Amino acid sequence: MNKEELKKEMENYRPEMTSNQRLKAYFDGQRVDHLPFNIMSLDVVYGMNMGYSLKETADVDNLIKIIEKRSDEYKICGISEGLNLRAMGYALGTTGVFPEDDTDHVDHYLLDEKLDMDLLEIPDPYTNTILKAKLENARKLRERFPDHPISTFVAGPMSTAVALRPISKFLRDFRKNPDGVKELLNFCVRANMAWASAFKEEFGPVKIMIADPVACDDILSPKQVEEFSYPYLKKMVSSLYKLNTIKPDLHICGHTSRQWEDLKEFDIEAFSVDNCHDLAECKQDIEEKLALIGNVPPVEVMRNGSIDDVIEAVKTCIKKGADNKNGYICATGCGTPAGTPKENIDAFIYAVRKYSKDAVIGQMPEAVCQ
Repeated sequence: MNKEELKKEMENYRPEMTSNQRLKAYFDGQRVDHLPFNIMSLDVVYGMNMGYSLKETADVDNLIKIIEKRSDEYKICGISEGLNLRAMGYALGTTGVFPEDDTDHVDHYLLDEKLDMDLLEIPDPYTNTILKAKLENARKLRERFPDHPISTFVAGPMSTAVALRPISKFLRDFRKNPDGVKELLNFCVRANMAWASAFKEEFGPVKIMIADPVACDDILSPKQVEEFSYPYLKKMVSSLYKLNTIKPDLHICGHTSRQWEDLKEFDIEAFSVDNCHDLAECKQDIEEKLALIGNVPPVEVMRNGSIDDVIEAVKTCIKKGADNKNGYICATGCGTPAGTPKENIDAFIYAVRKYSKDAVIGQMPEAVCQ
């Protein structure tokens, strides 16, 4: 299928609900026009297709224009402002490089020389330069889009820690300074809770997504997960749930299958699984307790694939995940990268609309079986 054919086909599958109407109705057990979906980092890639550089998509005035246009085109309603994997590190004194059209990266870690807790102080989101600016951006988005649900996101404790201390040194600290590691992780939980508390103070109870890629099986052994990851990730998840009375969602990049059984006991609503895993296998392990999110490959398919590749990948994910007992959100397996073409965004949305038509939680849509 080419771009012109796709555009014509999409006219046959127009949405009947906004994204927030659909999400609420779906998890309330009602039949909806199609499955909820989430193209992670959508505003970034959509904005770049509008002609903005990656760096320009972070400017709140540009972001407002991006949200206006994608809301009108796709009926996707929602605004978000939060802390990416390195934002808390920058707020605390780590410094970074922010290219015009590439992902930011650290050029100096606050705790590069040693794990010195005396260098750290819980930031006040109302006075900290970086966090204050993010709160102000969120206020501007809320003012412009008062009817859109607002959410935020934070890095998990492990991933926040490696924005302060180089990962190679941090992992070495597990053996040489385990008590220092635990003190740092506890600090990271408290720092993220300071942000979440301020966000709730401003906007009321909100949905929160946690991303903690450093907590994956590719980096940590089962023993390290048990000792260094779980206690602090659990603490943060439960604290966020208590704060908002809304369970957060969790995404961990990379392999996580050794953790699926344990994650069912966390105070999360949904687990977002990386595309390196078979969606059906994850569903089998978690569906009794958790909703499932995933997992169209963001690089191989969304950025580098054809329109037909995207359609087939979405269809495959629906076949594997849509009957998850506690619900399924069709999504990319991780953040959608810069350079993803507009037609592949369209193809993803078209495939969800077509192959999950008349979705009901816990049931396989008839459309994907035909």
